[in-house]
This record gives sequence, C-alpha cells and structure tokens, in this order.
Amino acid sequence: MTRKLKFILAIIIVLSLSSQSFADEVDDLLSFYVKKFTPEEAVIVISEMPDSTGLFQDVYMDLKGLVIDKLRMNSLTVRMKYVQFNAPSEWKKSNVECKNAANVWAVATLLESDVNKAISDKTFGHGEDRWHDLSMAINPKGLHGKGYYLAKTSLMNLDILIEIDSKLKILKGKELWLDKPLVKVNRMDLPDYVTKKALSQIQPLVDLRKFPLPLTLHKVETKKGNAILSTKTLPEALKDGLKYTYKK
Repeated sequence: MTRKLKFILAIIIVLSLSSQSFADEVDDLLSFYVKKFTPEEAVIVISEMPDSTGLFQDVYMDLKGLVIDKLRMNSLTVRMKYVQFNAPSEWKKSNVECKNAANVWAVATLLESDVNKAISDKTFGHGEDRWHDLSMAINPKGLHGKGYYLAKTSLMNLDILIEIDSKLKILKGKELWLDKPLVKVNRMDLPDYVTKKALSQIQPLVDLRKFPLPLTLHKVETKKGNAILSTKTLPEALKDGLKYTYKK
C-alpha cells in the first residue's frame, strides 16, 4: 500500500469516527428532550450534523403526548433554522441549552381532556383566596370555565360558583390568557375587585416562559375540544435529512 493511499484511508477513518461521534451526540440531544418532556413519541430530523459549537443548519422536532409543567400537550412540532445550542460535548451530561435560532416555526395542540385532568383535583390561588373544582370546555368561540372561588372577607367566607366565557389570546409570545372574559356569579352580586382578583389567580392559563426552546407564539385557534397555539407560519416537515426517533 502506497503512502498516499494510507493517508487517504486515514482521512476516511477519521471522518467516519467524527461522524459517528456527532451521531452519538445527537442521540444525547434526543435523550435530553425525552427526559425533559416524557413524550409518547419523538422525532428529530436534522439537515446535517452540527459543528463543534453546536450550530445546526436546520432542525425539525415532532413530539406527541409530551408533558410541560405537569400539563399534557397532545403534540408539539417545531422547525428551526440556524439554531445554536451549547457545545455537543456537554450533551452527554444532560446539559443541553438552546441559545437562539434565526427562524422558528411551531404549532402545539392542547386537548380539553388534558386540561381538565391537570386542574380537576388542584387548587389555584395566592394567600387565603383560591379556586377549587375547576373545569373547562373548549369550543370554537373560546372556552367556558367554571369553578368555586373561596373568598375570605372581613365579614364571612364565601365559596362562590363562578362561570366564565372567554376568548383566548397570546401575550408576550409565551403566555395564554383569557381575552375579554364574561363572568357569571351564581346567585349573588360581588364587588368588581373580587371578580378581578379571582380571574388574576388563574392567569396565565399556560406559561411557556421557561420552555427550553426559543418559541414566540402569535395566535391561538379554538375548536370543539382543543386549542391550537402557533407561530404566524406553521412548521413544515424536513423531508431530507438524518432522522432520530423515540417511542415509549
């Protein structure tokens, strides 16, 4: 074997080992998000391997049945261009940080049944006043919610059935809020400050400020039994690329 041929073979071996190393690190990236969101299914597709700094040219993520802050989301799909993570060498230690991306498109679906499962046996509020036995129904006009609000006044304690009909809106690109809610109180008149305080105890309905991807949502659409949160443009699948999958 000539010296030139040996040199070419050595380069091929080095490139092969380098590619395998990055492939292992992308597996670590997928493992991190599986641990973070405990999805039922997960797919990551990348256009090419990241560079040594953790820069990807194009990333597509599709998660089914994931959990965010104890709330199950039916699906989350994200497409990111020129997305910068921390160094791949840190991912094996479950130290993954998505720092920024030039473009991000996303869509998430939230089911009425999952919302009710998350809130049915919990109380919400700060201090002595709080909500309990909350339930919600999502419809094309927004949502209908009802629950009991325990308000402690100087004269007595009130356990009030309150019903809410409201549209939904996105605030700050990260939060889902009630929009112009209509409040109905069962068989009694309450001062405005009590109803305002009651509403403030459950806002925002969904908070993604600590979400570990650079999402900025713009709109919410409601249908019978579900709500769809998304960016202005919906993400498209990355058809050609390296695919990594997980199934529970």
